[in-house]
Amino acid sequence: MKAKTLFTGHIRVTDRDGVALLLALVFITLMAALVFAFLFEMQVDASFAQNQGADFEALLAARSAVVSGMQILAEHYADMQDMAMPPVDSELDGSQWSLGVPFEPLNDATMHASISDEYGKINLNALILYENGVPEPNEPLIQALRHFFLERSDSDYDPVDAILDWLDYDDGDSTEPDGAESDYYLSLESPYPCKNGPMDSIEELLLIKGITPELYFGNAEEQSGSLPQEPLSEYLTVHGDWEGRVNVNTAREEVISALVGGHTGTMDPALGQQIYEEARIAPMENASQLRPFLPMAAEGGRVGASQRRVLEDGSETVMSEQELRREQRLRQNDAVDDMFRYNSNVFRIRGDGQMDDVLVRVEAFVFREPFDPREIEEPLSSLGIQYQQEFTDAPRQLFRILDWKVVQ
Repeated sequence: MKAKTLFTGHIRVTDRDGVALLLALVFITLMAALVFAFLFEMQVDASFAQNQGADFEALLAARSAVVSGMQILAEHYADMQDMAMPPVDSELDGSQWSLGVPFEPLNDATMHASISDEYGKINLNALILYENGVPEPNEPLIQALRHFFLERSDSDYDPVDAILDWLDYDDGDSTEPDGAESDYYLSLESPYPCKNGPMDSIEELLLIKGITPELYFGNAEEQSGSLPQEPLSEYLTVHGDWEGRVNVNTAREEVISALVGGHTGTMDPALGQQIYEEARIAPMENASQLRPFLPMAAEGGRVGASQRRVLEDGSETVMSEQELRREQRLRQNDAVDDMFRYNSNVFRIRGDGQMDDVLVRVEAFVFREPFDPREIEEPLSSLGIQYQQEFTDAPRQLFRILDWKVVQ
């Protein structure tokens, strides 16, 4: 059988040639698809590798920002020691530690850090204190927290009882009126036990009955007093002063108002704002500077002094006006010392690192106070003499990392 011949211009095409041409076109199409798929896969792999590199660079920048923040706090501490300055941590400090670390390049990335004082917040773990090994409720701080939530939310529900049950070390005791123990949490759709112990992070609040995401994160569009609501982590902490005192020089006005209300029974947001503004004009250094702002409690109040005094033999006497004023000043000083302090030990450093479109945050809580590892030689002596030898020449450490996490 002869193959048909077609003439197209000057080119002659046979049937066999047509089949060969068709096969060639199919082969070229398949090769083009394979090459395209290969190039696409190579592009994806390259982007993935580039992103992995960006992730690493951003993380490195974030960690470096935290270290830079620690260096700023260390320099501020050294300045106080060298110049024999009062132990005061304030946003007005010459070191300007509160400004954190400005945006700075690091390799091909950018780093930045913010620093905040955890002692300027209400410490939830101080709601229950230990007296001779027995847990006791810290009533003034509990009342302060109630005042805080009352001003924070329009809801009638008070989450403080549930927070106390979360902390109270005992799942078998009577539940607080608006609280909850394990039986409540284990009945949830996603059950979990009640903590019954100190909180490890402020985010644990989201596990507690009544703490909704709206209550926790706040709403920047809604006003709390004269300021937008911010997350509870800006007012409350689990790394604060263990007695529940607050650094008046770094505390927000809502925290100051709540604390004064909890200790004196008088909740006055204007008073909190006044103390806040005074501390931003000049840092507070002692109780005498705060005493004039405290309300003189009426009869039955927590700060005021009764004009009648009981003597050692059980009899009573009436104090003179001078004695009464002196007694009131002493009580006010005691009240101030129970509420406030003027320096800090724990700071939150948020280090941000950015590389291209990748942003990584490292959040660290650092305890700043000279620490000598040799102080633990005796407890470790039972583990072997080598531990004592290792700590013989150990340098003092200024920082301890209490907690840290990576947010990406």
